[in-house]
Parts: sequence; structure tokens; C-alpha cells
Amino acid sequence: MRFLKQFNHSQVKNKTATPQETWQLNVFGRVQGVGFRWSVQVLADQMQLCGTVKNNSDQTVTIVLQASLALVNEFCAALPHNISQFAKISKIKKEKLVNVGKMQGFHVLY
Repeated sequence: MRFLKQFNHSQVKNKTATPQETWQLNVFGRVQGVGFRWSVQVLADQMQLCGTVKNNSDQTVTIVLQASLALVNEFCAALPHNISQFAKISKIKKEKLVNVGKMQGFHVLY
């Protein structure tokens, strides 16, 4: 089963030493009402990332991550392989945010 594959923590150690940036990911597809935010939180925790995930009124989901671009790209590549069988990602739009304070942990916003 592809749901919640273990992430290799050794990949994270080398990338977390780089300066932290804040990235917003807007995720499109079947991503609400299918356990998607929980899947995002589990993957982010496995990758030791700080940030948030929340549903939007337009049926998309917004993920905010504080990490290097390389680690954000790794998260985006791993995400489709670590979601419930009922979710389906059609597109992820990535945008760098500025002037965001340091985040602690990863949280689902309601």
C-alpha cells in the first residue's frame, strides 16, 4: 500500500542546515474530505518540517512550509505517494513567502 510510506530521515539531516525559507503550496484536486490534511501532517512530521495545512473555500488546500527549496521540492515529490487512496492531486502551485516569523511544529488549521 502506498499510503504513508516511511520517509528516510537521513535525507533530511543534510538539508535542514540551509537557511529556512517559507513556501506556500496550493494543492488542487480531490483533497478535501478524504483525509488529505492528516496525510500532509504525517509526512511533514516524518520530514521534521514546520508549517501548517488548511482547507480553502474553493476546495483546494494550502500548505505552508518552512524549509529550503530543495526540501520543499522533496516534500512535493513525496506527497502524492503518501496520501490516502481516496485523495488525488492534480496540481501543486508553489510560491515563496517573505517576512514570515519562525514556525514551531506542524499544525492543521481549521
